[in-house]
Amino acid sequence: MSEIKPYDPATIEVKWQQAWEQAGIHEVRDDLPRDKCYYVLEMFPYPSGKLHMGHVRNYTIGDAVARYKRMRGFAVLHPMGWDSFGLPAEQAAIERGAHPQKWTYENIAYMRGQLKRMGFSYAWSREFACSDPGYAHREQQIFLDLVEKGLVYRKSSLVNWSTGLNCVLANEQVVDGKCWRTGMPVVQKELPQWYLRITHYADELLRGTDELKGGWPDAVLTQQRNWIGKSEGAEIDFPVDGHPEVKLTVFTTRPDTLFGVTFVSIAPEHAALDKIVPASHRAAVEAFKAEVRAVSAHDRTGDTAEKKGVFTGAHVINPANGALVPLYAANFVVADYGTGVVMAVPAHDSRDFAFARKYGIPVRTVIQAVDAQHAEWVKYQAGEDAYTAPGTMVDSAQFTGQPSEAAKKAITTWLATSGKGRATVTWRLRDWCLSRQRYWGNPIPFVRSEQLGYTPLPKQDLPVVLPTDVTFDGTGNPLEKHATWAVTTADGRPLTVRGQKGPEAARRETDTMDTFMESSWYFARYTCHDNRRADLGCAAPLDKAKADHWLPVDLYIGGIEHAVLHLLYARFFQKALADTGHAGVREPFKRLLCQGMVCMETYSREGANGRPQWFYPDEVEVVRDAKGVVTSAVLAADGASVRVGRVEKMSKSKRNTVDPQKLIDTYGADTARLFILFAAPPEMDVVWSEDAVKGAHRFLKRVWALCQDQAVRLASTAPFAGHVKDLTGADAAVVRKVHATVKKATDAMERDFAFNTTIAACMELMNELKPEALKPEVVKLGLTTLVRLLAPMVPHVCQELWADLGGGSRADDLIKAGWPTYDPAQMEADEAEYPVQVNGKMKGKIVLPRSLAGAALEQAVREHAEILRVCEGKAIRKLIVVPGKIVNLVVG
Repeated sequence: MSEIKPYDPATIEVKWQQAWEQAGIHEVRDDLPRDKCYYVLEMFPYPSGKLHMGHVRNYTIGDAVARYKRMRGFAVLHPMGWDSFGLPAEQAAIERGAHPQKWTYENIAYMRGQLKRMGFSYAWSREFACSDPGYAHREQQIFLDLVEKGLVYRKSSLVNWSTGLNCVLANEQVVDGKCWRTGMPVVQKELPQWYLRITHYADELLRGTDELKGGWPDAVLTQQRNWIGKSEGAEIDFPVDGHPEVKLTVFTTRPDTLFGVTFVSIAPEHAALDKIVPASHRAAVEAFKAEVRAVSAHDRTGDTAEKKGVFTGAHVINPANGALVPLYAANFVVADYGTGVVMAVPAHDSRDFAFARKYGIPVRTVIQAVDAQHAEWVKYQAGEDAYTAPGTMVDSAQFTGQPSEAAKKAITTWLATSGKGRATVTWRLRDWCLSRQRYWGNPIPFVRSEQLGYTPLPKQDLPVVLPTDVTFDGTGNPLEKHATWAVTTADGRPLTVRGQKGPEAARRETDTMDTFMESSWYFARYTCHDNRRADLGCAAPLDKAKADHWLPVDLYIGGIEHAVLHLLYARFFQKALADTGHAGVREPFKRLLCQGMVCMETYSREGANGRPQWFYPDEVEVVRDAKGVVTSAVLAADGASVRVGRVEKMSKSKRNTVDPQKLIDTYGADTARLFILFAAPPEMDVVWSEDAVKGAHRFLKRVWALCQDQAVRLASTAPFAGHVKDLTGADAAVVRKVHATVKKATDAMERDFAFNTTIAACMELMNELKPEALKPEVVKLGLTTLVRLLAPMVPHVCQELWADLGGGSRADDLIKAGWPTYDPAQMEADEAEYPVQVNGKMKGKIVLPRSLAGAALEQAVREHAEILRVCEGKAIRKLIVVPGKIVNLVVG
């Protein structure tokens, strides 16, 4: 046995990382046929300081796909950049006195080093940060194009105000009434804001979810459909009693219940209230309005929120029957959702039923159940809840007796004919509030003057650059408090606009853009690497030809938590880019892979107060059996027994994270990659296990030792290239195993990138490789196939082994070797082994030609010497043969 070169991950990995970068093998041309190209992209990170295991999993999956596709002959675009604007940089400035720009770019430098140390095969020439001057400049150009297209507007409205961040949040950024980032309460505040007209694309966004089916997870598409929320129904006008000039319009999907309206609800902030609330009720309405503004929209409208209201003193007229019904200001109605007015039918809506009971409002039945025993009808008759199911119309004038479903259309038509309503479609989707009252974001390129109001800057006056001399004290927007930035040009001259009478003093808009703006088109910018420098003046934001060549992204990888934030915004933005002439492609991502979370086991014991105390793995000494099941667990501190508890997502706030850098330093990047990819399929959660990490490392050392043991002997030996028919015994079995393994691995990768299946197949193949019992050329085939199959997952060790096995030492030799192929004709033996079961008990095995079938197969079984022996002269009463599988006999 030759002396085995030791496995030194640190040396090997750095060596090949440098070789790959110097050779530029991960860069890609833009002029190859699209069917030979593949664009794989992971959601880019916010540069918070260090990678966490969630990053490692996401990027390892993407990198393994990129490497696999290169080995399949594709030109792969696999870029990386930085979502670098955002509030954490300002919080760092407040807490540590570090300027956001300095803090951000120092973090980028460190995290870039971590990514490179993992061996991720990025096209680094295309790297950019969204806070780079060139990217910010081009985004401002796009913003002005959206303005010209009519997709940007400014209005005053109630917004979600983060009490912790002192800025506005989009609806999607409010989670259970709190800020998605800080967890601080969110309240309602009226402010003038900039909006993107995403609702202009509501129908196309909804239709697109059907086109994406099969490429995107159903769960994501369902969330998007629900968020877009198409509703078909009717708008109905309710005149206000005593105010003939005022009509309140409601939208409803239940016009069949119109005759049952007993009150109408209106948003407390609705503009019409100032005209119609009598003096006797103004104080109560104003007090209620102030109460409502103190909470977020979620706390007002959530399913668990208490439904509150106040009588306004006004009445409206039901257009169906002329009845006067009271008008209530209600906390669950929001001014900018729908029309801000809702007709209430307590008999046939559960929310209205509860509200009516609370405030003593009458309930009027207009739909009766066809089946008197219907569960909902029984509860309604008992006064417990509303009846919301279909039925027969009652007490509804000329529509009485009609089925309620048919009456929906009939009543809508009647309203339209009489000029009291109309059929319409509404959407749950709201326009995107873009304004953020903070410094570290891209400035909105508008100015305001006394005569002209808000006007867009000419493109030749871009970019608007953030000042660097700002003060961060944690209150409000630093740009608002800057002495000169808002009123001077870049070269220090007074900022002016051309008014009707000449130059007029102007002031910059101090709001910056929501950072979801940057992540809504970065994937398109990656396609234009030769157009990314900051010194190109007003060069186009995108090279349309290159963007259309690469888009849509073939595979996009990221967490499902972005379903109705980033992913919906990006789909909207791509359509807007197309309509402004920057692209032809209208969907950004062809296929979406939502990777599972990285989680950690917890352990518990009963505490002194009877409640469980929770502990993390670093506090517990665990013993597992051969299958990995915990057999004992005790606290490291005092030896007290604990039991396995729940599994939790890794989180800094829960102090249950694992530092990827320590993992790399201890075991190497390839071990980290192998653990991540083998632990679970990509879309499922991974549970962290130190033992599994060690197991991954042991496997790599076994592969290393096996290859190194044969490297010298096989360096000049060519892999077996003949047909399995030319071999016998163990050699034939191994060649068949090689072809079967390649098929299994290829099927797994092509179907759903099941790396765990591919790795498991490689482990099985390695167990079959017994060099002392095989011909050298068969061993060489087995080892080189093993290395090529593992290369996308653990590239460093495979590149080193490929060179040692004589495959070549250039940086791209393993890529050029390609993914191995298989021959179906060489996967199965000419003979099949059949276990024999007699009267339910296993009695041995027989071997028969695989070509036998039907009656010939049964006859061969009956005549086989082993069958005659185990039957012991008894008659065969029943014979069942499953071809290639098993022989079942009943004898007696």
